[in-house]
Amino acid sequence: MKHEAYGGRLGKSFNMSAPPNLTAHTSGRHRLAVTELMHDATDFGFSTPIAREEAWLVGLQLRAQQRHELWLDGRSMAVKPFMAGTTSFYDLERNPIAYMYEPFHPLFFYIPRAALNELSDELRTAPVSDLRNQPGQSVDDPIIRHLGLSLQPALRAERKNNQLFVDHVLLALRTHLVLTYGGVRSRNAIPRGGLAPWQQRQAMELMREHIVGGIPLELVAKACDISCSAFVRGFKQSIGMSPHQWLIHRRIDYAIELMRDHTLPLTEIALAAGFADQSHFTRIFTRKLGVSPGTWRNASGGRAGADEHPVTLPT
Repeated sequence: MKHEAYGGRLGKSFNMSAPPNLTAHTSGRHRLAVTELMHDATDFGFSTPIAREEAWLVGLQLRAQQRHELWLDGRSMAVKPFMAGTTSFYDLERNPIAYMYEPFHPLFFYIPRAALNELSDELRTAPVSDLRNQPGQSVDDPIIRHLGLSLQPALRAERKNNQLFVDHVLLALRTHLVLTYGGVRSRNAIPRGGLAPWQQRQAMELMREHIVGGIPLELVAKACDISCSAFVRGFKQSIGMSPHQWLIHRRIDYAIELMRDHTLPLTEIALAAGFADQSHFTRIFTRKLGVSPGTWRNASGGRAGADEHPVTLPT
């Protein structure tokens, strides 16, 4: 039986039945995941063993831990306090078990070794034998911190229509781990070059067809006959933005068309255009256009086909 330490399987080790989690797949169908765990009481005690597998848990500690203990392969390890916002590494082949005295709140990224080596193959470098780390100690890695924090709204969203964004963040995390902790010496190994015209058309058509529900990045990359990592790099070089950013622009385009009809509530428009809720829609719309959806709608007059305040977004 295959064990993968994310979601409910990981939560079971911390006495949590269904913690929030998000998943993605690489081009080689290796799963990447992030799980949010939270425990507000003191003296939690021991975590239960996690099934051994060739994978890593990379923990972004959102809450400081002054007192904690760690066992690897049945042996107690020397530990240091975790500061909030720092990252710790756990090799699942070494049977990590923790003892927590204080409330804790980590985001755990699940990264199989096979997924790391898939990327090293794409970069034409040696396999990633290990992730450099010192067990029981954390590192201050702002890239992991910002990637993790960017996923929190998606972890808590009721509607899971942001798969392209989740894919983008988890694949970016994998790349960062390989380049920073995996012993890959040269960043110049990353292949350069944009997408071919037919690949651009194929990708945009697919993403437009799934503007509301979203589409996994691996499916778009597969339609372009390249890996996920190569697709993201090529799309950004060709279009000037990430696939997720491009999709957000298209959702705003669609929402603008819907807002010309004043009979439609903004709540319905937000959901119809693929946003998680009205708050998410308002936040993104205001950030991109400089005014709130309500202000834009009032200025446009709300008439079908109104063009008093045209808005031009990247295509």
